Amino acid sequence: MAEIVGGVGVPHSPHFPGIVARDEPLAPELRRLYGEASAHLRNLAPDVLIFFTCDHYNIFFVESVPIFSIGVAPSASGPSDYRELPACTVPIAADLARHLQAELVRAEFDVGMSQEFEFDHPVTVPMSFLTPAMNVPIVPVFINGLIPPLPSAPRCLALGVKIRDVLQQLPGRTRVAAVASGSFSLEIGGPRLSPTSHTGIPDPAWADHVLARIGAGEVAALAADASEKQLAEAGNAAGELLTWIAMLGLAGPGRATFLEAQPQFGHAFGCWLTATD
Repeated sequence: MAEIVGGVGVPHSPHFPGIVARDEPLAPELRRLYGEASAHLRNLAPDVLIFFTCDHYNIFFVESVPIFSIGVAPSASGPSDYRELPACTVPIAADLARHLQAELVRAEFDVGMSQEFEFDHPVTVPMSFLTPAMNVPIVPVFINGLIPPLPSAPRCLALGVKIRDVLQQLPGRTRVAAVASGSFSLEIGGPRLSPTSHTGIPDPAWADHVLARIGAGEVAALAADASEKQLAEAGNAAGELLTWIAMLGLAGPGRATFLEAQPQFGHAFGCWLTATD
C-alpha cells in the first residue's frame, strides 16, 4: 500500500517570490518559514504530493464551478495569472490522479476531472519554494473555497480521509505527502481592506482560533467550527482554510512538528508527520 508520510500547509501570496528575490526586509522571515516546510518535505522524501488548492477564477469561472475536481493532465504550466512570476511546469502523477478521481466518485464524492488547464499562483508560488526543481509530481485537488456555496468543512475533512483510504489500498510502497495552500482570514479587493493595502484581515481572532485548533490536533473540532458563515466573516478568501482541513484529513491526526503564523497576513506555515501505529 502507499505510505502516507506527512504534510505541510503554507500560504501563497504572489508577492512573496519578488520580496525574496529583491531581498526586502521580510525576505529573511519568508526564507526561514518556507525553508522549514521545504526541509520537512525533503526529509519525508515523497514520491508524490497530493496538493490541495483553491482555483482563483482562472481554471474555473462562473460558467461552471465544481465543488471538487482533480487535475489529470501529465503536467501543467503556470502561473496563469501573475505573468511577472517565474514560469514553471509542474509534473502531475496523471495515472494516480485518474485512479483517485474514479475511486472518489465510486465513494459518492462528486469529483470532477480537469484535463486541460494552467496552474495559477496558489500552486506555483508554494511549489517554487517547496520543490524549486519541480522534480516531485503532484496530484492537484481543487476545492471550491471562493465562490459560494462552499463545500462544508466536515465534507472537506472526509474528502481528505477518503483519499487516504484509497491511497492505502494501492499496491507498492509509494511515499505520499499532502500539501495545503491557503489562508485563514483574508479579504482581497473587497469592502474590508486594510487602509494601506488591497487586502485585509477581517477576523484576526478567527485566525488565532484556527491556529490553536490546528496546533492541538483538533481537526474535527475545527471543521465543526468552520461554518460557511464563519468563513464568510473571515474574508472573501478565507475559504482557503478548507484546503488545510482536507490536507489534515489525509495526513492523519497528530500535532504539528512546526507551526508558525504571520498574523499580519492571516495565515501560517505548518508541518506534520503521519503517526505510525
